[in-house]
Amino acid sequence: MNLLGQLSEILTNLSSVKVESSLILGAILLLLVGLVNKSGGLIKSVYGLTLALAFYLNWEGFSIGNILSNSLTTTPIAQSFTSILLLSALLILIYTRSNDHATEFYFFILSILVGSIFIMKANSFLVAYLSIELTSFSAYILTNFSFKKSGFEAGIKYLLFGAVSTAIMLFGFGLIYGSTGTFFFSDLSTLSGDLLTNIGLVFVVFGILFKASIIPFHIWVPSAYQSAPNDAVAILSIVPKLGAFVLLYRLVSESGPVREMISTMCLILGMLTIVFGTLSALRQTNARRMISFGAIAHSGFVLPLAIMNSATAYQAFWWYAVVYSIMNLAVFRLLEEYEKNEIFNIKNYGGIGASQWLLNGGMTIILISLIGLPPLSGFTAKFFLFGSLLESYSSTDETLYMTYLVVAVFATVISLFFYLKIPYQMFLVNPETSRTFQPSISSKIIATLFSIILLLLFFVPQILTVMQQLLNSHLAYE
Repeated sequence: MNLLGQLSEILTNLSSVKVESSLILGAILLLLVGLVNKSGGLIKSVYGLTLALAFYLNWEGFSIGNILSNSLTTTPIAQSFTSILLLSALLILIYTRSNDHATEFYFFILSILVGSIFIMKANSFLVAYLSIELTSFSAYILTNFSFKKSGFEAGIKYLLFGAVSTAIMLFGFGLIYGSTGTFFFSDLSTLSGDLLTNIGLVFVVFGILFKASIIPFHIWVPSAYQSAPNDAVAILSIVPKLGAFVLLYRLVSESGPVREMISTMCLILGMLTIVFGTLSALRQTNARRMISFGAIAHSGFVLPLAIMNSATAYQAFWWYAVVYSIMNLAVFRLLEEYEKNEIFNIKNYGGIGASQWLLNGGMTIILISLIGLPPLSGFTAKFFLFGSLLESYSSTDETLYMTYLVVAVFATVISLFFYLKIPYQMFLVNPETSRTFQPSISSKIIATLFSIILLLLFFVPQILTVMQQLLNSHLAYE
């Protein structure tokens, strides 16, 4: 092919990465604007418009298939989950943020977005590695944006564990390439799966599970979630995690003869994650730390959906991802309001329920949804999860799926005893000392709106199904 033909092919392929291109250009524009104007409103406007443009381009759709010399692949799951990541990042604007370092903060969020979207589209081990590194380094820096000693300590811990997990994953890539001679995920299904390939795939999965905060790669989560700014925590709990789960989904689907081994390993680690996250949350006295262990448990709930190959599991994966994102965005935003009023420990919530019933009622609804109780969409998400596990057990007769279902149900019951600690303190405990608590009007509005959304998605679950169908209807298969 001559140079003109190669250029034409590159330009054609670039149309399939238009979302990432718009985010990169928006990030550069954000830095330029920040150099000449420190206005928080202007910075947020550029950030919001960048995400709105990226969402529109993603909604426009693109061709399905391998692009850029097979280094990337565009798939329906990447298209669907990109929309979740973009909307989650856009909703970060509901958090309060001062003008100090706002340019850098939103720049790193865009960097995490670009890296996570490339993670979901990677078909090459090298692209996956570079994308994970882009996401990771931006996440390490965001953890320090509280500019406090605890934040710096959490950032260092996150960096150290991240470096180890990345080294393990990179070693796995080397083993796979050394034994197979290929860098592409799409070639794995045709391989016989010798010992080196199997070991390499296990190491790669370990690296992915670190981003998804699955035990024993979860150690960084509690300190990072407790010390980072709330808006940074919301992003870290959604964007890199969902990107990692989608990469795991694609890796398992392409892993061919070793798929059963990887699935078994993930199911065992997932159950341990649910048990550890749930039991650890019971012991917490700090509200944010309690919810961080709850987030670890939720990672265990999502994990089996990323490795089960069925239409039901795929639908449940989409559902859980959307609802989980909504709940996390809401709960960390409301925690921000409480923390502004020096309410950190769970006992500090004592007796404030009646005085600010709109905000506290919204917080209670969100926590009940995190448990997975009706009539809220958190129940629907877990119902789909339980249904998928039961279906997989029925079709494969694999006892691990039934065991996973039992563990997930018991963990859901136990979660009542820690998520409801806050509402119990709010409405049923008389405070030892009187407390003046004046939340902002915006927080009351946000609590009300998110509560309505969680109720609406329970009563009209077809909304998300239709949204996913509309996204996929814009795809062109090659």
